Amino acid sequence: MPFNSTSQEHSEGFIRLSLAAPFLQYLTERKINPQPALDQVGLKAELLSDPSVFVHSELVYGLVNAFSEVSGDRYLGLNVGETFDLQGWPPFAQALQSTETLFEFFSRFVGLVPRESNSVRHSLVIEADKATYRIERQQEPTVPPIQVTGFGAAIYVRLLQTVVGGSWDSSRVQWESRYINGLPIDYKGIDVSLGRDPGMQISFPVEWLFLSHASEAYTTPLDSTWQNEEVTVVAALRSVLRDKLDETDLGPEVVAGFLGIQPDRFLRALQQQRTTLPREIKRLRVDVAKEHLREDKMTIAEIGLMLGYSDKSHFTRFFRGQTGMAPTKFRLG
Repeated sequence: MPFNSTSQEHSEGFIRLSLAAPFLQYLTERKINPQPALDQVGLKAELLSDPSVFVHSELVYGLVNAFSEVSGDRYLGLNVGETFDLQGWPPFAQALQSTETLFEFFSRFVGLVPRESNSVRHSLVIEADKATYRIERQQEPTVPPIQVTGFGAAIYVRLLQTVVGGSWDSSRVQWESRYINGLPIDYKGIDVSLGRDPGMQISFPVEWLFLSHASEAYTTPLDSTWQNEEVTVVAALRSVLRDKLDETDLGPEVVAGFLGIQPDRFLRALQQQRTTLPREIKRLRVDVAKEHLREDKMTIAEIGLMLGYSDKSHFTRFFRGQTGMAPTKFRLG
């Protein structure tokens, strides 16, 4: 017996950027500089504190994965999820306030949480011996959502544990996802299993649905205003294309496919931002080249090849034309 909900408030594949704010806060509190990760996806830190900003999901996946890299923490998403303020999360607080049993909670929650994102589809499936809360991704992700999945595991295990209370038994809970490398295999004593699809799900005894939850209610106003979508389409393509700059076909239809949106929607976003796809690819190639030239781990020929230039001299001419200096001079600083 499924209880499904999808949101039509936002264009396909979008997620509230402020959902990545706990990652930024986590790094800042530990005095870890998040700027390299923000620069990698072309975002400003202040945007993460604006609940009205929605971005393409691929951008968030890339950003939090980059946060993991700069922090050196392979389980960053999981650790951030452990410290996340559940009571201050509007879908959780509102569902908790207006319900008494776990069944009622999930029935309410499944209708509230898609307001945060419509890149995923939430559902509660009830079988004879177990219940499963599923989060299905609407598009096959190009950027692997490793840290987002770790964050999700921490959030939904904590959510279930909070609502179930004294009846909690970790041995009767299963977490499943294709991206389980974002959490330890023995996380909190639950069964962590490799899934086939890119989403995630948590299963638990069906009888828990009829338990009265004893959690304290808490309410927070939910703001569903949406702005700046077109800006984030352009930002998202930077995240998606970083590892594909050597491909020969990077036309609008191909890139729109990477983003999971229609080509006309993608071209409209570029037009409204007064830019073009070739211009954005060129800018990205320059930015990626500069990053690798500063790191001094790859040869100039290798960097050029990674960016689609099989001839070192062609890459040198491109880089000099865009920056005014040769790659060797830029590397020397």
